Amino acid sequence: MKASPRAIAFGTTLLVLATVLFVVIDPALAWDDDNEWLGKGRLFLYFTTQSNILAVIAAVVHGLAWVQGRRPSRGAEYLRGLAVVDLAITGIVNGVLLAEPGAPWDFSDFVLHQAAPVLVIVWWIVAPPVEPLPFKAVLLWLVHPLVWSVSILMYAFESSDNWYPYFFLDPTEVDGWGGVVMFIAIIHVVIAVLGLATVGIGTLRRRTRTA
Repeated sequence: MKASPRAIAFGTTLLVLATVLFVVIDPALAWDDDNEWLGKGRLFLYFTTQSNILAVIAAVVHGLAWVQGRRPSRGAEYLRGLAVVDLAITGIVNGVLLAEPGAPWDFSDFVLHQAAPVLVIVWWIVAPPVEPLPFKAVLLWLVHPLVWSVSILMYAFESSDNWYPYFFLDPTEVDGWGGVVMFIAIIHVVIAVLGLATVGIGTLRRRTRTA
């Protein structure tokens, strides 16, 4: 099936978005071992990095489908939904827990923590899945933050400097392991709520567009 000019334009926009995000993430930093916070592969342990990488993959998969005149697959929509949920929590956590009032404006921080979450959410609203996803998709989306939490704690245990990417995962910063468990539980609850909202919005928008 030949893609329409509109589909090609939309697909190209997604591919440009993916390229910009990938450049801003700058994966090469993970191999700069002189960088205490990003080197030694630590760049990829940040939830911000992982959520933006998911957005990059989703944008590439969808962009190529649109450019080629194909409808994105069901699996591609599940992936996009995961990117929406994860970037939403990235924006929320950054704004509520990590943002430093008065800190100088930083382009990378703006793109990864603010622009990307907004753009991906707008993308979901403007172009919802053709076939709405079921609410059980939320259970699948919760696997990623669960695996991420466990992998971070395992990395910290094995690292010589007990490194944590975020203060709320460090028991010395949040009154012990009880505080860590509380923060992790809250994040998962918020992600579940965001997941339900994402599915609900996608379903409502699709019904509105086809009504």
